[in-house]
Amino acid sequence: MEYLVEQQQLTSDKPTSQIGATHLVELVKQLIKEKQYDGVALLFTSVTESEHNVDCLKTVGIDLFHDVCIPNLTTQVHEEQLPLYNCAEELLYLIATYGPMEELLLELLELIEEQKSEYVFSSSLRALQEVLLRMGERKPQALEWSLNSIHTRIEGLPLPKYLKEGYDKKQGRLLEQNAEIEKLLMHYITLNLFYEPLLNDMLSHQHPLEQPFFETGINRRNVLCCFLIQMLGKPLALLDLTADERRTNTYTIQCARKLTESATRCLVDPLRLLSVGEQRVRWKRRLDGEKGVHEMSSNNIFLIEEKLPLEALAIYFYMVFVEEVSLNSVPKIYSPLYIFESSLYYVNELLAHEEPPLYERALLLAEHLCDKLSTIKIPAISLQLDVHKNFCNTLCNVVGYSAQNFLRQIGVKLLRQYILQFDDEGKYLVLKNLLRTVAHHGISGYLAILYKDLVANALVSAEELPSSFSGKDFHTIFSQYICRLPQGAKTDLIEHADKVISSLNALRFFAIKDLQNRTGFWDIMPEIEKQFLVPLRKGLDISVAHYKAELKRVECGLDAEAEVDRKNLEILDIKIANATTESGKLDTELTRQRKTEILNQNLCTFDLIRSILGRTVECIESANRMSKSAVI
Repeated sequence: MEYLVEQQQLTSDKPTSQIGATHLVELVKQLIKEKQYDGVALLFTSVTESEHNVDCLKTVGIDLFHDVCIPNLTTQVHEEQLPLYNCAEELLYLIATYGPMEELLLELLELIEEQKSEYVFSSSLRALQEVLLRMGERKPQALEWSLNSIHTRIEGLPLPKYLKEGYDKKQGRLLEQNAEIEKLLMHYITLNLFYEPLLNDMLSHQHPLEQPFFETGINRRNVLCCFLIQMLGKPLALLDLTADERRTNTYTIQCARKLTESATRCLVDPLRLLSVGEQRVRWKRRLDGEKGVHEMSSNNIFLIEEKLPLEALAIYFYMVFVEEVSLNSVPKIYSPLYIFESSLYYVNELLAHEEPPLYERALLLAEHLCDKLSTIKIPAISLQLDVHKNFCNTLCNVVGYSAQNFLRQIGVKLLRQYILQFDDEGKYLVLKNLLRTVAHHGISGYLAILYKDLVANALVSAEELPSSFSGKDFHTIFSQYICRLPQGAKTDLIEHADKVISSLNALRFFAIKDLQNRTGFWDIMPEIEKQFLVPLRKGLDISVAHYKAELKRVECGLDAEAEVDRKNLEILDIKIANATTESGKLDTELTRQRKTEILNQNLCTFDLIRSILGRTVECIESANRMSKSAVI
C-alpha cells in the first residue's frame, strides 16, 4: 500500500491524462509482486484514479491479460494462493468490462478450450459473459463461436465407460457419486450461470408484436436456442434423466430441466421445431458445391445438423413430453397423431445410436406419445412413410438383442401397443411385414400369437370379419409367414423353437374356435399339413435321433478331444446361448456334465414341441369329425 500511496502522490500534481497506460501495467505487476491485492482493486475503484485507469484498459487490457491474468489463473495458484487467483480473476473481469472486446474474445475462447481446470473455466465464462453482453445484438457470430468453444470443452470431458455400456435403475441412482460425472455436472451448473443473463438480455430486446412471424435465420436468440438444446444431447443425455416415483431432484435432472426451460423461453412454443426431424430426414437439402453448405442454411439455422443435432432435439422433446418440463407451454391445438408421427423421427434417431441410455429415452418417448393417442387409430395409409418401417425394425432389434433386460421389457410392451394403435388394415400390414423381415425367431413367435389374438377378438366381437383377418389376407399371413419351416424338415428346431410353438398354438386355437370357417382356416388346412406339419414331424424325428446319439457318445466318454466335441456341437447347431458363461463369452472348455445338460435341455424342447404337435393334430382331427357328423 505504501507503494500505491507514493505513486498517487507523484501523480497528484500531474493531469490524470498524462499517466501512461504502460505505467499502469507496471504498477499492477508491482502491486501483485508485493501481494498488495487490495491495491490492485483500489486502482479501479478509487474516486481519483478509477476513471483514468479504466480508460487505459482499452489500450493495455490485452497486455494485462497476458502478463497478469494468464500466469495466475491456474489450478495451482487457486489451491496455493487463493487471494492471488481472486485478484487475477477480478482483473480479468474488469478487462472484459472495459477492454477491447474482439481481441479479448478470441483470447478467452482459446483459454476455455485449452485450460482443463474447472476454476479457470468458471472465471473465463464470467469474463466471456460480460464481453458478449457488451456486444449485444450486433455480432451473433461471436456468440456462436463462444458457445461452440464451450460445447467443445464440455464434450471433451472424460466419462466413465459404463455410461456407453448401459446401466440399470439401481446403478442409475449412483451415477452422480462418480467423480467424472460430478465434474461434468459442475460444468453444466456453471454453464447455467453463464447463459442466464445472456438469455434475459436477449429476451428483453425482443418485441413479439413488431415481429409476428418466428425468425429462423442466424440471430442471437436462435444461436442461443440451438446451443441450449445441443447441450441436452451427449454427454448429458447418457445420464439418468428419469425422475423416480419420489420425483427426486437430482443435479442431472436440475440441469436438464433448466436447459429445457431456457430453450422454451427462446421458442415460446416448444413444438415449433417438431417438424425439423421430418424436414431433415424426408427432404434432403442439396449441397451447394461452391459454397460448401446445404441450401436454406442461411434462412433456417435449425436445419443445420452441426448447430442443432437431431439427437439433442430428441432429448428436448423427451424432456417436454415424458418429464413434462414446459409442457404447459404447448398449445392445445396440436393433434396427438401429428405429434406422434413427427416424434417418430426423433425416436428413430435415438435408436440409431449405440448407447443403451438413449434407447431408454427413445422407448419412453414413443410409449408416452402412444398413450396420448388413446382411442385415435393410426390409418394404414401412414405406413407409406418410411419412418414407420424404420421404427419397427429398430424396435424389434432392441427387443431381440438388447443386453439390458428392462429395455427388452419396455420394447415388447411398446411393440404391442404400437401395433394395436393402427386400424385393422394397418395392424395386418405391420404384422405381415414384420413376420416377413424379422430374423429373431422369438419375436416372430410373439407376432404370430399377437395376430392370433387379434383374429380371436374379431371372431367374438364382429359379425363379419374384416378382410385383414379372413380370406386371402388370413391365408397369406398364416400359410406364408406363421406356419412355415424355412428349410423344411432340415430346419434347426432348437433355433426356431419359439416360432414353432407359437405356430402350433395358433393352429390349435383356430381348430377349436373357428369351426364355422369364418376366417377361411379350414380352406388352407391341407396346405398347412403339407408344408408345415409333415416336415415338422420328420424334423423332430431327425433332430431327436441326432441329439440322442450325441448324448450317448458324451456319456460313454467318447469326447476326449475338446475341439472335436465342439465341432460336433456346432454341427448340431446347439444354441451358443446354451454354451456361454455368465460373462457372455463362449465357454471353449465344456465339461462333460455341461454338455450333458445342454443336450438334455434340447431334448426336453423337442418333447415339448412333440407334445404340442400331438395335441394340435388331435384338435384338428376332432374338429374334422365334428364337421362331418354335422353334415350327416
